[in-house]
Amino acid sequence: MIKSIEGVRGLAALLVALYHLKIGSEYFSLIRNGYLFVDLFFVLSGFVICAAYGDAMRSGADLRQFIWRRIGRLFPLLVFSTVVFVLGSNAIVLAKKLAVSAGHAGLLNNPGALEYLVPTAGEILATLTFTHSLGLFDELILNTPSWSISVEFYTYLLFALVCLLLTGAGRIVLLAVLSLAGLIISAWASVNIHDCIAAKGCLSLTYDFGLARSIHSFCLGALAFYSSRILKMNIPAIQITVMFALFLLLTLVDYVSIAAFAFPVAFAALVLSLSKDSGPLADALKPGLFQVLGQRSYSIYLMHMPLLLIFENLTKRVSGLVSSITVLVAYVLVLYVISGWTYRFVEAPMRDWFNRLVVRKPAVAGGAGS
Repeated sequence: MIKSIEGVRGLAALLVALYHLKIGSEYFSLIRNGYLFVDLFFVLSGFVICAAYGDAMRSGADLRQFIWRRIGRLFPLLVFSTVVFVLGSNAIVLAKKLAVSAGHAGLLNNPGALEYLVPTAGEILATLTFTHSLGLFDELILNTPSWSISVEFYTYLLFALVCLLLTGAGRIVLLAVLSLAGLIISAWASVNIHDCIAAKGCLSLTYDFGLARSIHSFCLGALAFYSSRILKMNIPAIQITVMFALFLLLTLVDYVSIAAFAFPVAFAALVLSLSKDSGPLADALKPGLFQVLGQRSYSIYLMHMPLLLIFENLTKRVSGLVSSITVLVAYVLVLYVISGWTYRFVEAPMRDWFNRLVVRKPAVAGGAGS
């Protein structure tokens, strides 16, 4: 495990969680444009998955093992967090109904929002098959951040097929072509479908063209891995340059929306600069807190929206710097605790169970490790 990459994964998850909380977004571009750090997740996945499986994907048995391991990694927490989100949403509606019936409607921010969230059969099936963000719906559904889990799963499958079909330079060329195709589709959809130049939010593609966005960034991450094998780098200089470039991009993107398209490339350069796990930035990301955040990053990512069911009500009520900071700190601390629970009792044991199940299957016993 590359500790600095684990640390940056944890930071990315936290920034996405803060983006949805929205406190401080009027002051800090890092929070205001936090949606772009989903692309850092895709880049990191491309790098890590390529490192773990790129040389080990040789047969159909390897492919089956890979798929089962990815399902074991993603599926249990996806289902758990979605169920928690639905139950939490309906618990809040029930509490509102009780408050209204008791004559306390004036205490509610939105007393008219009294409809229960009842997932349709299509939404349930799509979530269970990771297809809920492949253009089947005209909006985000249920635990909305899980859109990226949907598209990432099918990006995994595409990568596995590439590995089975090609090796060496041919694989690298195809990954580059796929990344470029993903960028072209993402740019076209952002500008022509979502009118991002006028409306802002370029590259904020989710339920409709999120797969193209995922393929673009994931393949950049895989290319960063292959580059790390051959490039001799001045690590400190590259890390400082990349951090300066990200600072400029975060400043620029508020005024020039198309600057968002440069972030995946900058993230790939960032991951490449951390690939040797050395340098000033790498050292800053190695302390224990960042490692814990990295370990819990998937839980942080999927559990922050259920938690926001409670905290979004608080954010509408607070005013002033001290109150806002208090709510923000409480949100981060509660999310830290909850993500620890879900990692310990849901994510890790279910992942390990799936891994043991795969190892017990004779047909895939010789495949790659997780």
